Amino acid sequence: MDIYDKPDAPLTYSYKSVNKGLADRYIFRHLWPLAIKAIPARMSANAVSILGSLFCWLAFAILSGLVVGPMAVFAPRHPWIFGVAALCIFLYQTLDALDGIQARKTGVSGPLGEFVDHWFDSINAFMIPLGIALAFPSIPGWAAALVVLLCGIADWTNITAILKRGMLDFGPISSEEALTLTYLFFLSVWFLGYDFWALPSPRLGVPPAWVIFGLAAVSFIISILLNLGHSRGRLAWLGITLLSLLPIAAWTVFNNGASSPLAVLLGCFTLGCASTRFAGDILRERLVGLRYPVLYPDFFVLDAVLLASILLPGLPAWLPPAAISLYLLWTVFILARQFTLMLRRVRALTGRRLFSIPVKPVAAPKLDTEGLGL
Repeated sequence: MDIYDKPDAPLTYSYKSVNKGLADRYIFRHLWPLAIKAIPARMSANAVSILGSLFCWLAFAILSGLVVGPMAVFAPRHPWIFGVAALCIFLYQTLDALDGIQARKTGVSGPLGEFVDHWFDSINAFMIPLGIALAFPSIPGWAAALVVLLCGIADWTNITAILKRGMLDFGPISSEEALTLTYLFFLSVWFLGYDFWALPSPRLGVPPAWVIFGLAAVSFIISILLNLGHSRGRLAWLGITLLSLLPIAAWTVFNNGASSPLAVLLGCFTLGCASTRFAGDILRERLVGLRYPVLYPDFFVLDAVLLASILLPGLPAWLPPAAISLYLLWTVFILARQFTLMLRRVRALTGRRLFSIPVKPVAAPKLDTEGLGL
């Protein structure tokens, strides 16, 4: 049963966002006021958020080979498929920015909107680098697991910083710039060819895609370092988060079948979804006053099963994939429950539903990019 230290938190909700991003300053703050005109006036802001996430998931499905097959087979002859992925990421970025503007325009800014926006972003953030790793099989499984793990920790420190500071601060180089570079990279794959990025470069000695993937790891490390100072007093929580996530990363790296794309997909997807659970509970703490738990007994049981499938010799071959599949199914169930509980809590306190909009539209505010979140 959830315990709420501040049961009236949704009624005293406030949110502030400061965007100092270079891309926003020179490009996007001029684009968003034009793009918002394409959003129907009666469309829910949360529907805008979810629609944007669907485009991100479509990009992931393409990159991972779920749509047209493995990229290493399809993309050398059809590099245009990366242009489709670039378009999907651009639409995700655009709709992720417009949801906050639509919320203010329709008068439904509130805790549920912030939860939906940031909760889905926690999922989308790891799907993009994981999709790149699956699109270029030369990127080793351990590198994919490391980047997804860093992404989860960066997300944890970022949301904790928002909890502590009461605001979201976009620096000169932030997620907007990262997304922009991502779809520009996809467009370069289309124009330069898949093999240019996938095959070893005579000058570098490694495929150039490795460099792009390495930059993703560096960006997450920088984000962690910038936000770690706001996590003082919660380092024990961070340590427990790491202890919960490391066995999943270890399974992805050391399992006998982890060199296969399917094993990398299962391991890293489980790792990313588990990270979202931690991020989601911090969001619920900020938005509805939930008492954030220190320990997750279910995770430690599942972690023990995973470690046993790695360390104990003579186990059946089916046990490692069965163990990670069980972990993934349970984590998806927990995420669905987390999302549903948040909807119920906000509805009980404020009467707002997931796709609520006022009966009478409010006057449209001045459109700016100072507060893109809900």
